[in-house]
Amino acid sequence: MLALTAEQRASAWGNRDFQRLEGVGGFLRCLMPVRLTGGASVTYSVWLRLDDAQLRHANAVWTTPEYTDLTLHGEVANAIKPWPGLLGETAGAEVRDSGKLPYLVAQEGSLLSRVLTDVWDRDDVLSPIWHPLPVPVRQQITTDWSIERTTGLGPRRADGIMMFTGPGRTVHVEAFGTPAAMTPDEAIGEMSAGLPERCDGELSEHDGELVRRAFWLTAIADGRRQHELYGYAAVPGGLLGISCMYDDVSDLAWAQTVWRSARHRTGIAEKPPG
Repeated sequence: MLALTAEQRASAWGNRDFQRLEGVGGFLRCLMPVRLTGGASVTYSVWLRLDDAQLRHANAVWTTPEYTDLTLHGEVANAIKPWPGLLGETAGAEVRDSGKLPYLVAQEGSLLSRVLTDVWDRDDVLSPIWHPLPVPVRQQITTDWSIERTTGLGPRRADGIMMFTGPGRTVHVEAFGTPAAMTPDEAIGEMSAGLPERCDGELSEHDGELVRRAFWLTAIADGRRQHELYGYAAVPGGLLGISCMYDDVSDLAWAQTVWRSARHRTGIAEKPPG
């Protein structure tokens, strides 16, 4: 249904919990709770494909006392990261709380059974959700580089740059390869040439093989003042550039937190091609 045009979807029957379209099928929204490391959890809203008889019955009892006895059998109708294999898997659903949607029930030995019962890495599960989140999450930039996506920022990629955006805050992150003979300090010096002359402040930090340096300044963008931090994190063979733009000058501490959150998997980047 997501692949259809707005005009085609307009002919569907349903609401935010039910959907049915001739030639496509009928669907009911269900809950899929997932346990995460650190004692956290996330609950997904997942569409379950149902036959017409079950869909009609669910609709008939939805607002009645009989809703608490509702049980369903169908197929998962979403490909959900990081478990795309859930799409099309046989699943059931049952009501556990009269005030909530039905919960998915898995067949023994299925991927859904693992998803519902195992504890999953918090960042692996939350980082593929490309919507603003109410909690910070570590986002992979490349296989080796990662950085914290802070609360309330939504990610997207364009032209090899990872961007996080939210009210009054924007982050651009880009990874570069550096010559094997160039030290991290030299790589940062080359990338930041010209910044020290016009910046309001700067910081340099060393963390083992990892070298960090940041500069901040105030600029005029589209006729208004904008505060900017240009940060770098480098290891032998690679560099991560982090640009933070923010409306409130007091968000300098936030920008520095983002810059400091840059991590490299091994502390030594692979040599660039060639």
